[in-house]
Amino acid sequence: MITVSLNPAIDRILEVPDFAVGAHQRGRLLSRTPAGKGVNVSRALAALGVRSIATGFVGAPDLELFESSLDPVRVQSQFLVVDAATRENITIVDPVGHVETHIRDVGFTIGVADRLRLSKKLSLMCRPEGIVAFSGSVPEGISPAQFAEMIEICLAAGAKVAVDTSGPALQAAARLPLWLIKPNLAELREITGQPLETEADILAAGRELSAHIRTVIVTRGAEPGYCFVSGSALRGRVEVEPERVRNTVGAGDSLVAGFIAAQLRSDDIRESYRQALAVATASAVSLQPGAFAIEDVEDFLFRAIVEPVRPERPRAAQSR
Repeated sequence: MITVSLNPAIDRILEVPDFAVGAHQRGRLLSRTPAGKGVNVSRALAALGVRSIATGFVGAPDLELFESSLDPVRVQSQFLVVDAATRENITIVDPVGHVETHIRDVGFTIGVADRLRLSKKLSLMCRPEGIVAFSGSVPEGISPAQFAEMIEICLAAGAKVAVDTSGPALQAAARLPLWLIKPNLAELREITGQPLETEADILAAGRELSAHIRTVIVTRGAEPGYCFVSGSALRGRVEVEPERVRNTVGAGDSLVAGFIAAQLRSDDIRESYRQALAVATASAVSLQPGAFAIEDVEDFLFRAIVEPVRPERPRAAQSR
């Protein structure tokens, strides 16, 4: 199992009650965590007992910080160092208004030599039936076409590829025969170029994608999400009290990790999706990004509701 972070980050989470733009306010630092979506996936996999190799790029001044933050038993760090600082993202959590504000840094620019170095590394690391998860944004210096080439290197080696990114990189990846893709609703709109205003629109788009992508998981925040496989659809949700939700940063990464961990045990899509939802929800009630308590996962497994969505029957022609 390999996770790839092309543009990792150090996540700062601040708690500011009654946060207001333009005001001078007091807050407290809740955490400063080496993260980025691929790193979060490796961290969540480790908590679920799954070993992984974490690779990608990291700024030279921050390599030790990233390596020391990962489980040394279950995560093997193989980051490539670039001559720049890793970006820092800020999340402001308002515990009174139950609102989160996210400020995202752009990050470093990757040179041609570093890009080719990672491509070569992936070609050596990938194995048939191994899983490679590309998670997070794509930095400057790697075009959507070059990102797709990295994925194709893994596919050519027989690996199963999961992708969780956005923008043009997501659109390029969505054309490939992936094992898993996890867009949110806005990203699904980017892929299709359609407004997707109704459930029927979302179901049609997900089913169309699943014609060439083995599993499509669509997230919609607190609203029920969907999992598509070979044209069939599941609708899933977890009942959780809104006041328990503390920080949604990394919840999507935990969902990916939960699904992968379940799939490594069994090919049962419905149960894998159920675990994915439970792990994501457990992450959302934790302050640390991509972290969760196993007892919360077990609790939310009982609360998770996953049900098939039946295709609509064509309406019978009205008699004249």
